[in-house]
Amino acid sequence: MVNLHDGMNVKFAAVLVHESQRVGGAGYTRVSAKRYVAAEHCREPWQVDLGARYHPRGVEYAAPAAARAVAHAVERPGCVVGGFSALALYGQPYLVEGADTLLFSPTAPRSTQGGELTPTVRRPSRAVSSTWTLTHRGVSFRAAAPADAVVQALQQVRRGEHGWGTVKVAGWEPRDVMALQLIDCARRFLDVSAPDVLGAARGKVDAKWLRPLLASSSALADSPKETEMRLLVTALAHRYGYTVREQMPLIVDGEIVTVFDLAIPELQIAIMYDGEHHWEWKQRNKDSSINLKIASAGWTPARCSSTTMFECLAFIEEVMQKSSAQRPA
Repeated sequence: MVNLHDGMNVKFAAVLVHESQRVGGAGYTRVSAKRYVAAEHCREPWQVDLGARYHPRGVEYAAPAAARAVAHAVERPGCVVGGFSALALYGQPYLVEGADTLLFSPTAPRSTQGGELTPTVRRPSRAVSSTWTLTHRGVSFRAAAPADAVVQALQQVRRGEHGWGTVKVAGWEPRDVMALQLIDCARRFLDVSAPDVLGAARGKVDAKWLRPLLASSSALADSPKETEMRLLVTALAHRYGYTVREQMPLIVDGEIVTVFDLAIPELQIAIMYDGEHHWEWKQRNKDSSINLKIASAGWTPARCSSTTMFECLAFIEEVMQKSSAQRPA
């Protein structure tokens, strides 16, 4: 978790290069009117394509969101970086890429819609928002404070200005799932609390919509896919009368073997969602050893990836059905 504070220094790998500083023969991707980033610091083509698929206008963003935010902020003095762009500056690792760069300008004659090389510019609303001063490589600019940036990003989601793929969750609208994933990420990675979000949302977001989301949110989900898994497993558990615990450690002989993403203690089912880093050879060997230790401790490991999530859920439900059938009437 990063140490966020007003006046903080923003760091990211991509180096912004002014058009006058480009070196002949080097590969660059243009970010804004006058700034570029080296091609090796751009996102992978599949990531760009995926983001464009869910963008409302199909815009492709090769440059990282944080680099775009700084480039546009520097070229428009007096503006405030907001929404997903501000969250990218604060280091949120998920959901920020692929969104238009968002700036607020009190002097803008009108709101403008951004694109690959231009930001979306809006006049700030009358509701008061907190701003922080951030610095990148000695250049300072302003951005919405973390909780305010979360609220602005929630507004972007509700308006359909930014989105991503989600699984179908019974009783949940896709944009509500996205909003919950956003809140979970902000709580987990930026240490933005539910009361912080609620306070920043006053007068800006419908409280009747926001309060249930905050009540369903968690600061323990390590990824947006874990948020989805929590929703799906919790619905199953409620249906069959079981409980769900998040980030439950397995302790054997006084030592922590692993921490389950989710667990159903009554059935001793250990649920783990494997992200990309679990594909690596060394991690696969480690996971295999952990699975054996989990089974030896009397737990049933239910490990899945994005492609096997619903297969895993079917397995969990099968265990629940068999256990429920054996319960005394």
